[in-house]
Amino acid sequence: MLGRFLLLLIVALLTANCGGGDKHLPSSNPPEYDPKKVYTTPAALPSTPSASVAKPAEQGPPSIQLPPFEPGPNEMGEWKKVPVNPASLQLFTNVKNPCEALSKIVQGLGSRQLFAGEDGQAFKKLLGAQAESIARSLDQQLFDNFKAQLGPNVANCPSPGPARKSRFDEPLHAPRFLLATGPSHGSFQLAQSTAPAGEREGFTVTKGSVNIPIPPDAVGKKSREWRIEEGNSPGTAGDRKAFTLINGGYAKKCPTPDLGEQGAYVVEGDYEFSLVVDQTINFSNMIRTEYNARGIHATLKGRVGDDARLQYVDLDASLVIGRGGTNAPTSFAHQHQHMRFIPDRRAGGMPSEFSNWSVTEWDSALVGTGQRDAMNMLLLAVTVFSGPFYLAAEGEWTTANTCVEIIFTPPTKTKKFVPSESTHVKTELRTKKEQALVPAKFKEARERPREGNGRVSPREDKSELNRPATFTYQAPATRVQHSGFRVSAISRAGVAEAKEAEWEVAPSAYVLEFKSHIVQEPLNLQNPPFGMFMSSNGFDAHVQATVPLQHRDDGQWVGDGVMQYATRTLTQPASCEIRIQGNGTTTFHVNGGSISSDPDPFAVNLTILPGQSGEVAETHCTSGNTPEKLKELFATQGVQGGDAHVTSKGGGWSGAFNFTRFRTFNWNKKGYEIGGWTPVRDSDVIAQKTITVNCSMGMSACREETTLTLRLADEPGATASPPR
Repeated sequence: MLGRFLLLLIVALLTANCGGGDKHLPSSNPPEYDPKKVYTTPAALPSTPSASVAKPAEQGPPSIQLPPFEPGPNEMGEWKKVPVNPASLQLFTNVKNPCEALSKIVQGLGSRQLFAGEDGQAFKKLLGAQAESIARSLDQQLFDNFKAQLGPNVANCPSPGPARKSRFDEPLHAPRFLLATGPSHGSFQLAQSTAPAGEREGFTVTKGSVNIPIPPDAVGKKSREWRIEEGNSPGTAGDRKAFTLINGGYAKKCPTPDLGEQGAYVVEGDYEFSLVVDQTINFSNMIRTEYNARGIHATLKGRVGDDARLQYVDLDASLVIGRGGTNAPTSFAHQHQHMRFIPDRRAGGMPSEFSNWSVTEWDSALVGTGQRDAMNMLLLAVTVFSGPFYLAAEGEWTTANTCVEIIFTPPTKTKKFVPSESTHVKTELRTKKEQALVPAKFKEARERPREGNGRVSPREDKSELNRPATFTYQAPATRVQHSGFRVSAISRAGVAEAKEAEWEVAPSAYVLEFKSHIVQEPLNLQNPPFGMFMSSNGFDAHVQATVPLQHRDDGQWVGDGVMQYATRTLTQPASCEIRIQGNGTTTFHVNGGSISSDPDPFAVNLTILPGQSGEVAETHCTSGNTPEKLKELFATQGVQGGDAHVTSKGGGWSGAFNFTRFRTFNWNKKGYEIGGWTPVRDSDVIAQKTITVNCSMGMSACREETTLTLRLADEPGATASPPR
């Protein structure tokens, strides 16, 4: 991160003399930065020179005055356009891949600028034998850092020249005098500051970075980085250099209407580059301050075509150069530029086909040719970094159903199924955020759940703002679950596809049929210790229920019905009998569950709660000489003994059914979860579940067989969608 920051200083620190103007802070400061607060870092003054030590930025970025992107009230009045040379925008002419574009950017911002003009040549002469090595190192570092920003598209690009070890860390003694008096100090500062490790002997370094938030509905990245160098030795005491960089931008994920052109949709974007260096130089007890700033703020609009593809990007930029210090008050020069470019998809978003370029005159005559060329090159670099953001955003709005959705009239799942009936379905596209209608092309209309299930026509159509597309769906002679059609849409606001763009007739109602048969053999005691033959608790119980199911708002299927039970006794004639028997009705509840009858995946899971059956246990004992112990046993069943004929509720179907599965009762869902249903083909039955249980208790043999059947409940002759 720091290397990228330092290398871009080549543009910021080229010397310039700019006209005056108001000084104020722009609105791009991150929340962590308070422009009214002064941030300082205490400088240590050891008795002997020491190497610099990098420290984390605990106190935040330095209190550096950021350049204002718009002129203040004391600046020149109306903007005046000036002629432009179209050749200036041909930097990427005939560029065939990202590597070639990267090479040209490095050349434009690197060594070519380092030694440009009279100051650059003077600086080159000063460096002497080190000049070429420094220039190559600068190009290499620019190349490496641009590769890091542009990502995998340029990962395999070759270096701009032979690999040479940087010599920026070699000591240059003469320039200390140059820093105080010479005209080329800006370039020299850059060379001194771009040591590979980012450190300089005799200075304490504090550095850090923060991410600046971008809109949540955008793609991109924006950050602020800073670095402070403070002298910590007798030779550097009093020297301080602080610089900060705001760099990055974004593009919105979804197109929005262009307020300047009816029917047009654009993708808004933003990019900012602000680079400021503020330094204090203590030379021979003479304090000198320097302030240098460069900034670009660009607002972007990407135009989207009817095919939902990005056509081009319009860029409107405010450029600013600032300079001040001991010799002159801080002043700023401003310029506006407009250009249009096309991000090249084959080159990872690199700009191509520049057009519509217009430039205003700088509002200060003190901006030299070198500074103008450098700012133009930096503006081209902004297009290089913005292009990938726009391609990433295009990937968002061309992902089906991200920005737009299809709406139908009548709405899906509201038209009752009538065999062979035709329904005219008006179809439109609207944005998800603004709920605004968008002209669209609807295509690939197909019947569902499979072709040939009814008939939809036409296969494609267009909608306008006041004319929906209209599709006619003719239902099949017999229903298939999810009978309807699907369609895709494409527009300037995004795309939608069949996954969420399905129209179908009203879903079938379901009915659960529940049948259960439990047979419990009687417990017979032929020679009990009580001296009499006993037979008890044998029964044969049949239960059935029919429960209409309703689709609740939370997606669960629920219902209530009547359960009928009929239980006859199997107890044998004996001196003492306990007969369980009875007929009647109770409740049956479905307390939730899901039904998916689509072929993939097929699943039914229902939570059932049968009511309590009301059989009675009748005790008949005919002996008047009932033993006392047997009387005690009868008493536990509510029977007084002797020639007793007493009835009480207990046992029967509910007792056996609940006993075998009480451990699986779900108290949260209030019932037994029944899953693992088997789909049924080619009938009105959707699925079945058969349960066979050994319900024996003690010495009494017991068998249960329960069947649950899920059926369609609406039109006669309806058929299920057979799972495949």
